[in-house]
Amino acid sequence: MLLKSLYRFCSLKRYNFQDILMLQRFSQEETKNLNLKQEVLYFYFHSKKVFFKAEGTVLELQQAIKKQIDDVKSVGLYQQTNNHEQIEYASSTPMQLVLAEDMVLRLNQTENYIILNKVDNPPVIDLIDNYPITQHALHEYFQEIDVPQRTKVVLSNFIQKLLSEIEKHKELTYDKDLIMLIIKKVIMKLGIYSQAQKQIIDDQISFLECKQNRLAHLKDSIIKELEMKEQTTLYQIYFYILMQIAFTQYGTYVVWGWDVMEPVTFMLGVTDMIIAYQFWMKTTKAYTFGNVLQHAVNKHLNKRLAEQFNYADELNDVNRMIEYLKFKQMVYSSDIYEVISVIEGAIEEKQAKLQAQEEEEQ
Repeated sequence: MLLKSLYRFCSLKRYNFQDILMLQRFSQEETKNLNLKQEVLYFYFHSKKVFFKAEGTVLELQQAIKKQIDDVKSVGLYQQTNNHEQIEYASSTPMQLVLAEDMVLRLNQTENYIILNKVDNPPVIDLIDNYPITQHALHEYFQEIDVPQRTKVVLSNFIQKLLSEIEKHKELTYDKDLIMLIIKKVIMKLGIYSQAQKQIIDDQISFLECKQNRLAHLKDSIIKELEMKEQTTLYQIYFYILMQIAFTQYGTYVVWGWDVMEPVTFMLGVTDMIIAYQFWMKTTKAYTFGNVLQHAVNKHLNKRLAEQFNYADELNDVNRMIEYLKFKQMVYSSDIYEVISVIEGAIEEKQAKLQAQEEEEQ
């Protein structure tokens, strides 16, 4: 199939995975229409929807995949760590824990597929539940200042790691030097982690851009093929025009004369106008050779693409995944010093506005 050859071309270049899949959720309206009593997730595997329960276990997901994907004998679910290392989830692991981050799906011990989890919603502030006071404080703090979403994500992640590190050594007596030491340790760890994540994300974006280019190339090749075939439509139009000319000339000067041919030529002209007007009504474009050819190609293009897979959905998913990964790339490219600088600028801007309002009121 064309789609499988497309995956093979991209995956054989340099990557250690066959494809990147997008985890999707039903909307509230779809959930209501389908009468779903619990959350059901799905992803497209070679243009086929694979469903599983969000509140189940890894074992239930494995069983669901074996039932819905042909020729799958073994299914493994892995956590993606730094340096492309993978840790396999146990079959009893709740899916709620697995769905907290992106994951790797391994089929038949040989095929690896990355599943992106939070594509529908960009990364949001994700703080540890053990610190409710910090959650509320940060939420209120971010509401008061206008900063980009990635700044919020980086700062919340830093605070989360910092509080976790402090919690590990809560038996110690803290002073300024110890706090500074912990902060430096957290910054160093985040820097190392961010570099590793950026490399992973760069590979994923590179793969998806390859897939995006191959999809565009596939569409262009089909368009060229259809244009060659639809040239016959233009030849038919040329033949129709030449036949009109030949008929009117022969009828006027050889057989009947102008008295007979005048109403005939009038009706031929009206017929041409009806055809042109019908074409315009259908396409809202002028009746030209180029537009006729383009209309004939577009008429068969979607059908040809649908014979292999749903091209529009495939391309839309690729574009959304690239957008999501580029956002994550920006998050990991930001350091805490840059974030603090942005927040300080936002605070100064807010203070300046408040001061200007006070002066106006006075």
